[in-house]
Amino acid sequence: MKIYKQKSHNKILSNLAMMSALGVFLFLFEAIVLHNTYLIGINWNLFLAWVPLFIVLYMNKQVKAKALSKNRMLIYSFLWLLFFPNAPYIITDLVHLHPYQGNSYWHHQIMIYTFAFVSLICGLLSLYWIQKIWEATFSKYWSMIFVIASVILAGYGIFLGRIQRFNSWDLFTHPMALLKYVLHSFSNPTAILMTFEFSVFIGLAYCMLHSLIHLNDQ
Repeated sequence: MKIYKQKSHNKILSNLAMMSALGVFLFLFEAIVLHNTYLIGINWNLFLAWVPLFIVLYMNKQVKAKALSKNRMLIYSFLWLLFFPNAPYIITDLVHLHPYQGNSYWHHQIMIYTFAFVSLICGLLSLYWIQKIWEATFSKYWSMIFVIASVILAGYGIFLGRIQRFNSWDLFTHPMALLKYVLHSFSNPTAILMTFEFSVFIGLAYCMLHSLIHLNDQ
């Protein structure tokens, strides 16, 4: 199974790496010149946004080696899903803009947007590639079910991360606390609103990416 052309794959990853480097450079400028390291955590968030992409790249390598059984694919897919919400999550870091004014405001705006943009693309691209793996392994129908479920869970995951400050690894380190909160959040208006709006946004953004990838298809 061929998920993507190698040259296109390398070019995409190179561009994502350059955009990531730009974000880190803007942060270093802030830390060194402006003496402000308040948003140092955004660099860690960027790394987490790359994790789903790393997982899919590894899955594709296993596919080429014909070493990815259905059971292993489900395990890797679960691991991917656990980290996928971290990619669009950085959009919510725009909340940190409120204390800044003047030139500092504009610097922070472009810096956070750079991190958010490259992280979102990492997530959407990983979703596109893992959908191809699911489609080839199971069927187009199940791949679409997986995509829809992933988008909705990502919207809910953003709520858990931003509002309740849960992390991907809390599923293993604090499973009961996470489960208890999840069960009590179904009637939470903020949970419903954020899940719905972020799911729609991620879904439409993915449709846009899918359309651009297939722009020259006849």
